Amino acid sequence: MVVAACSGPVPTKEERQADDRQSRYAQLMRMAESTGGGGDLRSAASLYRRAHNLMPDEALPLTRLGESLAAMGANSEAADAFRNAIDRDPEEVSARLGYGKVLIALDQPSRAADQFGFAIDRAPRQYQAYNGLGVARDLMGDQEGAQQSYIDGLEVAPDNLSLRNNLALSLAIGGEYDEAIRLLDRAAAEPGAGPCIRQNLALVYALAGQTDNAAQVARVDLNEAEVQNNLAYYETLRGLTGKARATAVLRRTGETPIQGSGGRTQTGE
Repeated sequence: MVVAACSGPVPTKEERQADDRQSRYAQLMRMAESTGGGGDLRSAASLYRRAHNLMPDEALPLTRLGESLAAMGANSEAADAFRNAIDRDPEEVSARLGYGKVLIALDQPSRAADQFGFAIDRAPRQYQAYNGLGVARDLMGDQEGAQQSYIDGLEVAPDNLSLRNNLALSLAIGGEYDEAIRLLDRAAAEPGAGPCIRQNLALVYALAGQTDNAAQVARVDLNEAEVQNNLAYYETLRGLTGKARATAVLRRTGETPIQGSGGRTQTGE
């Protein structure tokens, strides 16, 4: 007796092509993630573009492309990628966060605040959104609103050093030096603090007119020439107020949030 083998329906040509496209898309996304993780952002961006071309309706490759471009400092191109991702999926929180960050880097804090606010509405446990909203509000001259954003974020992530750092800087921008120094002094004692927090503490000491304390803290990480150069610049910041002070302080501490290293204030770490 001959027994016929059981088999399912034969895939159509279109189904086979769709499966092949999906397989190549997944492979490109894996390669891009691995390449970007290894530090080759340019190649990663190229791979994300290829993945987007294969699956043009997907938001994820555009979001990842935006993140790669932003990390390279190509903020205008990154903004386009994030906008295109949001067009495809308005609920994509990662794209909203990335778009908000590049808008801050492009000196558009009001538009950035809208993106971070949307992200908070959709993902209220996303502390990076509160941090970004705080930075945007600081740059808009709304220190009270900024500080509330950082505090709201700390309710979600109470040990986050970036939120604590940015809250202290916001207080210093508004002239509340004692509280800012207290927060940064405690943060600087944390194991993961590093030079970033210490140099921001030095900045706040200088803004408060405590030059000797500023120099003492700065010397932990800097040579004497660098210390004196920083102190001279901090003296120029003391005469600024409002938006001008916020912009100068946050730019001095590196508030181009896409970069986020060393002594930089950050929106998303």
